Amino acid sequence: MKILQIGMGNVAGGLEAFVMNYYRVLVHMDIQFDFVCMYDKIAYEEEIRKLGGRIYYIPNVKKNYQGYIKELKKILKETKYDAVHVNMLSAANIVPLRVAHTMKVPKIIAHSHSSSCPGLIRKIMDNWNRPKIAKYATDRIACGEMAGRWLFGDKAFQSGQVTLINNAIQAEKFSFSEKDRDSLRKELGWENKTVIGHVGRFDIPKNHDRMLDIFQQIVSEKKDVMLCLVGPKEGLYKEIKEKTVQKGLEDKVYFAGKQENIRRYLSAMDVFLFPSVFEGVPFALIEAQANGLACVMSEAVSEEAVVFPERVRRLSLDRDNIQWAAAVMAMSSMNREAADLIKMRLSDAHFNIETEAKRLKDLYYHTR
Repeated sequence: MKILQIGMGNVAGGLEAFVMNYYRVLVHMDIQFDFVCMYDKIAYEEEIRKLGGRIYYIPNVKKNYQGYIKELKKILKETKYDAVHVNMLSAANIVPLRVAHTMKVPKIIAHSHSSSCPGLIRKIMDNWNRPKIAKYATDRIACGEMAGRWLFGDKAFQSGQVTLINNAIQAEKFSFSEKDRDSLRKELGWENKTVIGHVGRFDIPKNHDRMLDIFQQIVSEKKDVMLCLVGPKEGLYKEIKEKTVQKGLEDKVYFAGKQENIRRYLSAMDVFLFPSVFEGVPFALIEAQANGLACVMSEAVSEEAVVFPERVRRLSLDRDNIQWAAAVMAMSSMNREAADLIKMRLSDAHFNIETEAKRLKDLYYHTR
């Protein structure tokens, strides 16, 4: 079975992690992904090629609207795909859905990966296009209830027209390692420090600005602390870096950059901070819980991301920095859960990639 994936960007984020996590498993179930990219590169390009996936580079729809449509039609005409899977952060661009519909692709999937979108123009386009999704898509799926209701509407969700496919992971890949913890903390001089961590792109939804404000409050009360920010040094990275200097925190904030071995960094952390402005069901939080970390996150993050309620504190972004700082420090002293219990709870919550991949495979084969 051949599936054409559309919507992956040039930076590895949650959407890209979803596609690749499932691809790594489904490729062994006789399902092959090919990819459409409208940037100069695509995230995970080398791995995609190793797994046998084709990558079609086509014009950016914002810069060359007609060129985008022409090339996408050409792809769908030359290769008969069983399904087109359109990964969406909003309905601002539904051109792939419309083109796939015009080309009579048998299964057209609209997949919601978020619960809000930034930017006035994008929001206007999103509101304009939403009613048209049902006309073009044969299936609607979402990473969680909040994302499903946001993009497709309460009526569609409540009537069972939206299928939930979780942001599942391979638990063992993120499990806690005492060896990794000790080696990295020694390497970076963190042996006697409380390490507050975050993994994510430097983008508006992640709210790094607020992270620094909260951390500044923590530093005013406790000196032996570090903030470790893992993520590509792109997007708003320079602004956040400058803000650490302005606040006099440059010696206490470590910018780790993009890391392939996330487990090593998660293992070195004592608590995970996630004050997002909006989210669907973020991979970073699932991975942190898979490592056994206690987490402090905003109420804007879907509650579906909580696998261990006893180890997660959700706070409103309206709470002041003193309250956030107190919650972070209180949670930082929690010991990690046992690995076997973590794996069992992840499976029960449908975040185990082995079982969830079978559900996505069934959806690809199922005809409404």
